[in-house]
Amino acid sequence: MSENFWGPGNGPGEYGLVLLFYALLFVLMRHGNERIPLSFRATYTYLFVGWSLGTFIGNYLLFRAGYMSFIPWLNNFFHTFIWIGGCLGFLYAGAHKKPWFEQFALFAIYSLLVKIAENAILGTWEHNNFFGVQGNTAYIIGWSLADGLYPTLSIIGLRVVALFDRAVAPTLAKA
Repeated sequence: MSENFWGPGNGPGEYGLVLLFYALLFVLMRHGNERIPLSFRATYTYLFVGWSLGTFIGNYLLFRAGYMSFIPWLNNFFHTFIWIGGCLGFLYAGAHKKPWFEQFALFAIYSLLVKIAENAILGTWEHNNFFGVQGNTAYIIGWSLADGLYPTLSIIGLRVVALFDRAVAPTLAKA
């Protein structure tokens, strides 16, 4: 049970290092966007909830289907709620007006750094292929590139949300 929660050989110290790494990357993100504008907060909330819950569940389902390694529950929670929902949502608030390729690159690069750090600190992201492309490096890079689609998938989801919540519509006009 403990290995499923913490991961083999992991404890509070390793998770503290992961949180420190997230915080350091967040400092870099703040360089381009000091805070979430008031007009973007409803949008940020939808992104946070949608990405956090969707990815938390999706990671487990992809593991069960054999496309991902098991991510211990605490790592999956930190990765999806703190990193993807919180930090990448914040990054999107500042990057959504930039050209598509720049957004893609920002999200893929940040995701690659996090996956490398989580692999080194927690031993996760250890699967040996990415949808048939062999090797752990292919797995880590593949999922990082997939994360580069965060802005594109966010726009699609936010357009659906805007049909029901007018607070999101103004942020889409600027994207």
